[in-house]
Amino acid sequence: MQSKGNLGLLMLILTGYLFIFTGSSFGSAYLLEVPVWESNCLSFSFSFLLDNVSMIFVGTVLVISGSVATYCKWYMAEELYYNRFMGLVWLFVLSMVFMILVPNLVMLLIGWDGLGLTSFLLVAYYQNNKSLSAAMLTALTNRIGDVLVLISISIFLSEGGWLIYSYHPVQMWLNLGFMVVFAGMTKSAQMPFCAWLPAAMAAPTPVSSLVHSSTLVTAGVYLVLRSFYIISSNPYVTQVLMILSLFTLVLAGSSAVFAFDLKKVIALSTLSQLSLMMFSISILLPSVAFFHLVTHAVFKALLFLGAGGVIHSNQSIQDIRGLSSLWQGLPVSMGAMSVAIVSLSGAPFMSGFFSKDLMIELSMMDSSVTYGCYLLELLGLIFTSFYSARIVFSVMLGSNYVNNSTLRINEHLNMQTPFLSLYIGAIILGVVLGSKMESFGFVVVLENYESLSVFFIPFAGLILWRGVISKLGSSSWSSAKSLSFFLSMWFMESLTSHPGKVTFFKGSSTVAQSLDQGWLELLGPQGVHAGLGQFSCLNEIVQKNYFTYQLVVWGLLVAGGASLIIFM
Repeated sequence: MQSKGNLGLLMLILTGYLFIFTGSSFGSAYLLEVPVWESNCLSFSFSFLLDNVSMIFVGTVLVISGSVATYCKWYMAEELYYNRFMGLVWLFVLSMVFMILVPNLVMLLIGWDGLGLTSFLLVAYYQNNKSLSAAMLTALTNRIGDVLVLISISIFLSEGGWLIYSYHPVQMWLNLGFMVVFAGMTKSAQMPFCAWLPAAMAAPTPVSSLVHSSTLVTAGVYLVLRSFYIISSNPYVTQVLMILSLFTLVLAGSSAVFAFDLKKVIALSTLSQLSLMMFSISILLPSVAFFHLVTHAVFKALLFLGAGGVIHSNQSIQDIRGLSSLWQGLPVSMGAMSVAIVSLSGAPFMSGFFSKDLMIELSMMDSSVTYGCYLLELLGLIFTSFYSARIVFSVMLGSNYVNNSTLRINEHLNMQTPFLSLYIGAIILGVVLGSKMESFGFVVVLENYESLSVFFIPFAGLILWRGVISKLGSSSWSSAKSLSFFLSMWFMESLTSHPGKVTFFKGSSTVAQSLDQGWLELLGPQGVHAGLGQFSCLNEIVQKNYFTYQLVVWGLLVAGGASLIIFM
């Protein structure tokens, strides 16, 4: 029975690669109508869009989901409710596939909401306070996007249809672009909705691999890609998207440099790559953003599965200061992680290089990209190679007194098979898609020094890492934990997530209390006394001025960065 299951998952992976290679040479687009209900004067049907974008992305989801399902047979082998867990995972994948194929904004909401519901259940799978808090934060943030999608649907009512991939409006709606962009930003965790993404690390590692590669966080980018005609019609929308994506890029990179949780570092790297895709869309390069979306999905899934093997084989240790010399104990996992990290850094001839290099070069040619934008983009990319080198020299090659075992750990076949399937994609997918797809055939004209600067960006972070460590030492770097500004994601965690959670839970307790007590206790002397007590507590919080301090610092930072982008 187990061999049949492995064979089925292998066929799913091969089918995914077949979809990818077929879609890369797919030149037509077909809109399939599936009738559901018909009458004399009214008909109802489902629409499915088959083009190169949907076929390639569905193939990517199938490859990653088949690899993750095979990996779960090893990682979740001792789980008591394994079948229930896998049922949630497949429902999660099905919601994403449905969202990819449906071009209708109303029907797309089924897959969009399905992702939100299943992500809540999967993040809260380990039933503890941390998991529940992270799941609630994820669900509440995604509900903002649901509301914005519903507002977009109401605006589309005046157009007589809800097809988002071909937008030819009867009347131009300026607010529609903002609604779609901010809906996508909630799902893709762009500033100011970025606090939920690191919190979602409370889910099991295979779920994190799915969430951060090809499903939940990529749904927002995919929605913005499909709605490109809506966004490009309003230059103010693209300007706002450019500013927020660049801020998110620098925020995620600088926070990952100082983070010590291995899964959080990888989650923040996902955030930085998503912001690169959003930046590419903002400078009117949606095909390049989709190219990087596909390549990033494969090597990020490989990186997460390698990190899951490290954590699972080392007594669930996630602190990179407690992990060292893992090349000797986990050679297959470290090989997979090294390929993923090299591709993430944009090193030459890997899949990440072809998409990221094209994105950087075209942004240098774009006249709308100011010097301030380019400096922020360059800084975010250097941060990427910096924390990638930190993972290599700390986890793979470093040594410490906490864990320095030289014993070889048995790596199961169900662990190695997903590594191989994603390893192939992380190496050859970039060159195959770049050579076969006509929409990626850009002509790049740059000076020699500009081309060399792009080529040496992955090595700049490596040189900077070695220089910082040689000057400060590892102990001084650990003392950087006092820099709460970076560890709290520029205070975004406390400014966006904490007030919402506190308001929600306090509101729930107030409603329950009002149902339990009578009107006399709420409006009588006891109610007045309780109200004065709450007022005094609020006054005490305000007097501390900590929240105000964070808000002022963050506001000054955003104002200074926005002026840098606009006026330089």
